[in-house]
Amino acid sequence: MAKDQQGLTLAGAPESATAFDLAIADYYGLTGDPVGILRQALARDPGFALGGVAIAALYMIGGFRGDHPEVVKALGGAEPAIRRASERERRHLAAASAWAEGKTSQAILGWETILVDHPTDALALRLAQDAYYFLGRSLAIRDCAARVLPAWDRGNPLTSFILGLYAFGLEETGDLKRAEDFGREALAGNPRDAWATHALAHVMETANRQDDGVAFLKSTRADWSGAHFMAGHNGWHLALFLIEQGCFDEVLADYDRFSAPKLADDGTLDRVDAAALLWRLELAGVDVGNRWAPVADKWMAHVDDHVLAFNDLHCAFAAARSPDPGDVKRFSRSLNAYERVGSGDNRRVTAEVGRRLIDGALAFADGDYAQAVEAILPVRHEAVRIGGSHAQRDIVNLTLIAAAERSGQWRLARALLAERAGVRPTARTLAALERAQGRAGAH
Repeated sequence: MAKDQQGLTLAGAPESATAFDLAIADYYGLTGDPVGILRQALARDPGFALGGVAIAALYMIGGFRGDHPEVVKALGGAEPAIRRASERERRHLAAASAWAEGKTSQAILGWETILVDHPTDALALRLAQDAYYFLGRSLAIRDCAARVLPAWDRGNPLTSFILGLYAFGLEETGDLKRAEDFGREALAGNPRDAWATHALAHVMETANRQDDGVAFLKSTRADWSGAHFMAGHNGWHLALFLIEQGCFDEVLADYDRFSAPKLADDGTLDRVDAAALLWRLELAGVDVGNRWAPVADKWMAHVDDHVLAFNDLHCAFAAARSPDPGDVKRFSRSLNAYERVGSGDNRRVTAEVGRRLIDGALAFADGDYAQAVEAILPVRHEAVRIGGSHAQRDIVNLTLIAAAERSGQWRLARALLAERAGVRPTARTLAALERAQGRAGAH
């Protein structure tokens, strides 16, 4: 049997192990074409069992449904070869198959079990990290990386990426100093690690260091601008800093230059970021013109996917702002059907939390701000369950505050803004709080 870069056995030829290492490096670096590399290896070596498993998993991490033909084909192709593979590889297939069935927690348990025995299994680690991110499990993101980090030699070319993963987990759990330390160490080892850059952007966002964030992301753009969807996402983080500074014209110019063209790639995170950014700009009172139409077109092509409630919330933003009034009806019908006949972890999250947030967003877009408050307020602290990061889910809080203001519920707005000022005392937040205090007193 061949062995990968970490010394773990792989069913197949030595050339397949080399291809696997290249694909893993691309997966961590968010560069190249890992699926294409694995496909070529499989064409030469049908016994390369983990190749098919990895292809299926990468498609699903990218937003494909478990019943998508590409996923089904990849998993089906791995079945015959897996019988000659190791127990570790068979556990990989079981985890990916569970993911395809919507059993996210079961899939994660499979990858975590692999990591207990093989802490340098790079594929299991990154898949577990991505899955935890999709579920919004901050502690698990941190601890998953912490458990394996001692096994990774600092001379390993992937180790800097592991440090970046750990940095993000530390930030999401509030340990900003250590998060910055590990993020800087990761970038010292590999300045092009877009995920470590992302972790540091989160640190600066959480710490309200807008000036630092703008300077950091602008000065490092050349390093992270080639990192597939993370180039767009780090640009989105730059936009958040600029919005807080009131630099709306610069945000729109960057959107037109960088974000809008990336919609052609049809990447899930690119669609998420575009919808989230336009929605945030409108909440800030900015006229975004006709920029919603192409975003809605891309989202409506995936209206029936329902992979994550987090994604569906952003699809709702786009449908609600679409120039086609039928898009909201199509989206709502599809979501209704998913709630009726869907299954798995995400269907449960959608029914219990996601649908309330989505209904609130749709009511807000329709101008029924009181209904938006009624839908969002009871579940806002459960929004973590839909996945994403703290910074991404902040759009729920911003929408709720705007709905409270626009429905004339100034005492509620004052309370929400006082809460926000306690953790995000930016000039914009403090000005909004002062305005709400004045209006609440007048009422």
